[in-house]
Amino acid sequence: MSAGRPMRRGFTLIEALVAVALVGLGLLALAMTQLKLSQGVDLARQRGEATRLAQQRIEALRSYVSIANVGGAALSWDGLAGGTDQTSTSAAYTRSWTLGGSSTDLMRQVNVSVAWTDRAGRAQAVSLDSMIARTDPTDVGLLGFPLPDNTTLKRPKNRNLNIPVPARDLGDGQSVTQISNTFAVVFSNNSGYVVKTCGFVVTNASDLSRCTATNAYILAGYISMSGNAAMPGGLGLNLGLVTGVTGTTCSVTAAVNQSSGAVIAGYKYYLCVVSVATEGQTWAGRVRLAGMASGTDYLVCRFQYPSANGVTANQRNLQPYAAVAESLDNQNYVLTTASSCPTVSGLATTLHQSCRSSNPNANANRSTDCPAT
Repeated sequence: MSAGRPMRRGFTLIEALVAVALVGLGLLALAMTQLKLSQGVDLARQRGEATRLAQQRIEALRSYVSIANVGGAALSWDGLAGGTDQTSTSAAYTRSWTLGGSSTDLMRQVNVSVAWTDRAGRAQAVSLDSMIARTDPTDVGLLGFPLPDNTTLKRPKNRNLNIPVPARDLGDGQSVTQISNTFAVVFSNNSGYVVKTCGFVVTNASDLSRCTATNAYILAGYISMSGNAAMPGGLGLNLGLVTGVTGTTCSVTAAVNQSSGAVIAGYKYYLCVVSVATEGQTWAGRVRLAGMASGTDYLVCRFQYPSANGVTANQRNLQPYAAVAESLDNQNYVLTTASSCPTVSGLATTLHQSCRSSNPNANANRSTDCPAT
């Protein structure tokens, strides 16, 4: 190089080609990384969807509504079986499930597999295993929300609805209602049946050994007055028109506030023990109020409640009673000296007995329709 000639710097063609190749390789690697990330996100989404489909099938198998497969109309434990189906969301999924054991087992193993092809054309699959227990759905419902048979009402104090609310729980699956110092009624908390009667004050479960075993139902409710008329002093219940019973015992006492125990003026509470030969036997007939003196002119009016789903005619106080196989509460009456039966709190009442010497019931005279005792 001669003196005084400036030096020139730059890239040769080879250097430029190498640089371009390096940049291209970098961009290609970046593109491949982006593609793999995209495929990974897509596969994760598909796995999540497949897992959801598998769990959905397991829960569907657990959602049987009965044990026996009656007619095959509803999903039942006895009708559980393996199968396969297909669905398409983020991919085309094939879901198949199998059950181990048989319908006589208390537990059955279930396997659900969901298969699909990802965007790269590779076969993928998710598999879940679980156990299903043979439990009657009715029992599960009672455990979660204790209900009496065939109703949608919660049981007061977790006892049968036919047991009066004030009855005292004895802690041994039985409750007692003390009617007087010489009359107590013992109920089964589960069935609501009267299982014993006692002729003394029951203080605890150990006293029940001295009581008399019985098969009986109760018939109970309130008697109130309409207007300013006085409550008859000797008011009682007469079950002379009922059939299918082996005996009846009735008591009429002052009505009390279930929270405070204070007496409610103008109200009486009655409770009759209606004994039958065997548990489940039915009785029928008509109840009459008694003890209204001949010099008084009362109409006995019955609260006859509107029809509703799950409520029987007997529970509605629609008399005469027919085929009664349960205890009946809230069979209420109102007495009036007015010319007709009143409407109380928006609920019309029905004439039950005419105890008027001048205007007896068309179906009977006063002495039989309104007995003295």
